[in-house]
Amino acid sequence: MAGESEPSDPDPPGRGGAAHGGAGSGVRRASRTIVAAILVLAVGALAFLVVEERSDCDVVDRYTVSVSSDLAPVVEEIRGVDCVEFEVVEQEPGEVSARLATDDVPDLWIPAGGWWASWAAKTASGPVRTVSTPLATTPLVLAGPPGAVGPVPHWQAALSLPDLAFGDPLRSGPAVGAIRAVLAEVADDPVAIGKVRPVMAPLAERELVRGEAAPIGSKALDEVLSNGGTVVSTEQQVDTYRRVNERDLATAVPASGTLLVDYPMVVTAQGDRHDQAASAAIVLVDALHAPEGLDRLARYGFRDGGGRAFPDGRGVGPVSVLELQDESVAEEAMNVWELQALPVRTILAVDVSASMNRSLGDERRIDLVRRAATAAGDVLPGSVAAGLWFFGVRVGDAPGGDYVEAAPIRRFDSEVEGGTHRDHLTSLVAQMAGTADENTALYDTILAAFRHVRDSYDPRAANSVVVVTDGADDGSDLSKDELLDTLAAEKDPSRPVRVVTIGLGEDVDLETLDRIAGATGGTSYRTIDPLDITGLVVTALVDRTGR
Repeated sequence: MAGESEPSDPDPPGRGGAAHGGAGSGVRRASRTIVAAILVLAVGALAFLVVEERSDCDVVDRYTVSVSSDLAPVVEEIRGVDCVEFEVVEQEPGEVSARLATDDVPDLWIPAGGWWASWAAKTASGPVRTVSTPLATTPLVLAGPPGAVGPVPHWQAALSLPDLAFGDPLRSGPAVGAIRAVLAEVADDPVAIGKVRPVMAPLAERELVRGEAAPIGSKALDEVLSNGGTVVSTEQQVDTYRRVNERDLATAVPASGTLLVDYPMVVTAQGDRHDQAASAAIVLVDALHAPEGLDRLARYGFRDGGGRAFPDGRGVGPVSVLELQDESVAEEAMNVWELQALPVRTILAVDVSASMNRSLGDERRIDLVRRAATAAGDVLPGSVAAGLWFFGVRVGDAPGGDYVEAAPIRRFDSEVEGGTHRDHLTSLVAQMAGTADENTALYDTILAAFRHVRDSYDPRAANSVVVVTDGADDGSDLSKDELLDTLAAEKDPSRPVRVVTIGLGEDVDLETLDRIAGATGGTSYRTIDPLDITGLVVTALVDRTGR
């Protein structure tokens, strides 16, 4: 069933799926093997090898495997076994989780943290099936320059360190693992999330103002060695960094214990290919569980699936393992993180048709919206990125002219025209006025704004369109059904753009606005009370519902 997380098969399917692609990297590797044989073997022996290869592998079945950058080199070394070839795609687990909401999915997935599979299954467009126990594990650690990492009593204290480099828990394994570790420490508390909120808040605030994605893996370790401080990492990442870069790092594990990041095998192929991919998954699991595969995992710094410490003294040694039993608490924590850390990126589209000159209470509707938009600009943080559109009928100079982009999407605190974008928007809002035409091209405007935000999508933000209107559509080329069908067809769950609507007054077509917002996972608001408008505009601009 689409979106269902299924348990491991008690009797795994047989090996050797029937699905296969055309000539690819596996065939090229076979060619390199044959060329090497020419250099060292007699012609008779070479002919035997070629015949053997052709008789054993008349068809090479190829499957894509998404793995994070830490495990990718291990799987790269295996690549092909038993006439099955694996194309390795490096992607962080949060990126794969979002990708599974589309039809463009990998055949197999080895996430850094088995919890990602259960989370992804809730929004996946196809099955998400775990078919193995952990192939490998690695404990979370704190890392930093030699002499700079002191003892900490627990993960709550660790995440409160003033110089902590944390990362993005919506993307990578170590960051979300650290939040899970805090939750595991307070698991007996009935309001555990209340203990985690104050820990996450300053970390989320730092993420909110960050201009680019937080570094992960070796780049995060590079940064902490250059700038000082402490970073949440894993034993494996530190071990690999030391080996590759020949630079030392200090590590510590909180006295309360630590969480093991595990790496299960998950089948994500869709349709008829799913069972065939499951067969290929067992081939890869067997290769990683074979003595040579276990040696390879250990060489790259991974513990076995049981989390046993390395016998050669590498790493942090035996650890007390923290385990989180209640996944709902972790999901709630991630929702809190989204609200605190994701910057807003939106278009505010304001109806300026003649009806907006009518009164709502003691003031004109356009004046109420002007005041609300100004107040929102005053109170929202500089990390908010917003553009401003006006719409009606014949409001712009372009052909059609039913909507106009008054200001592009920029961060409020960005410099523009001798001031900030916030200043520029305030000036434009102050000049906003209703037109003389009563007609409104609502549907055409919504689709154009939706596509504009979608085409310039920012994966590190909550992307939306906020529409303020007081009436129904009577000027669009699109019909209501055409708009709804187009939004449904162009909606991409892995790159969500929500339409949030605000209807003013008694004449608004609330049923249609509800359906438009619902088609994109957004929210619809309506008010006839002038005192509500400022609060609604602020709420709508920062609304992340349905992301």
